[in-house]
Amino acid sequence: MTTLKNLNKNFFYATFANCLFFVNFSCFFLLPLFLDDNDFTKSQIGMIMSTFGFSSILLTPYTSTLIDKYGKRLLSLIALFLMILSSLLFIFISQLEIILIFRVIQGAAFSIFFNASSAIASNSLEDKDKQYGLSLFSSFTIVSYFLGPFFAEKIILILGYTEFFIYAATFSCISFSLMLFVMDEESDSEIEASSFFLIIKENKLFKILFANFLLASGFGVVMNFLSLFLKERSLSIGLFFVGYSIVVSLSRILLSKKISSKNIFYKILIMLSFFSITIFLVPEINNIFHVIIFSVVFSFTYSLVYPLLSSIALTGTSKSLSGRIFGAINSSFSIGVNVMTFFFGFIAEIYGFNIMFKSSAIIIFLGVFLLYFAERGKLKWFRNSKKWLLKVLKWIN
Repeated sequence: MTTLKNLNKNFFYATFANCLFFVNFSCFFLLPLFLDDNDFTKSQIGMIMSTFGFSSILLTPYTSTLIDKYGKRLLSLIALFLMILSSLLFIFISQLEIILIFRVIQGAAFSIFFNASSAIASNSLEDKDKQYGLSLFSSFTIVSYFLGPFFAEKIILILGYTEFFIYAATFSCISFSLMLFVMDEESDSEIEASSFFLIIKENKLFKILFANFLLASGFGVVMNFLSLFLKERSLSIGLFFVGYSIVVSLSRILLSKKISSKNIFYKILIMLSFFSITIFLVPEINNIFHVIIFSVVFSFTYSLVYPLLSSIALTGTSKSLSGRIFGAINSSFSIGVNVMTFFFGFIAEIYGFNIMFKSSAIIIFLGVFLLYFAERGKLKWFRNSKKWLLKVLKWIN
């Protein structure tokens, strides 16, 4: 049985450093408030928020390879420096073009750091400990959503946006100091950038990536637009993030070990179905009690899917591939979050938030049906679609 005693110092340094980095990252879920107060339109806000992810997506094939090639700790420290610098420079700018540049820098920093810290944590675990260890890793990550948006919203209201950006950057500074204590593994100087794309050819991994995309699309819509939706109804986003932090953390720590590996992919599809239903019901939120209920249900349905998908992908794989596997997983998540955020920003601009949330939920639900039939071998075109995805990714890069 896996316990905390089975986990080594490297795992905990990477876990806590990642948690602190994510405080900085999650604070920027409130960036739409800053942009709205500076008279940006909904479509511009969607473009700014999604630029972060497009940067992460385009750079991941290279950054994940560099992580395995030159060392996870070194690349982590570079990423943290970029995140600190870009967060603080927001204090001095309000022009669209410069904000887009800073979001590109933040996307690059995220791509490097999250893949590197995840790989360090994963490589510190035995296969038998991965499901529990990665659930614990992601649970600490979720704590950041309490330290980040909840307190950051109060800082904005009481002190202002300058103090908000300083608050966000401070946590990456602490994360930087923790990463100095990480013992890095030997790097592999023979790795080629193209090897990232070969990983996607794995049939098991491709279905995991598509499921992760669906999860991320709903996650991105909620995280990037819920604050503005609630603002229109004179409701606070703070309690949502408190509930999210508590429910996701407890669910992953207490329930991850209790989920049998038998038919685990079908269990993931069931959780994704309920996840889509909760998003469909967002327009019914009218008071703080509704916010709390939504936070609990949304968080619970979301909480177990990501670590389960990650553990399936990583179990039995070589440690030398971990950076690129996490890169593929995080790329699919970034594509889901940011492509759909960009798309639904225009939907919100034209049709409003109600239609935006409902159409997002319908897309996720349809995707679950595709995955169900693909898992049963009923969709021949789905099995071939990974070849087309591989060609598109190579063309982009």
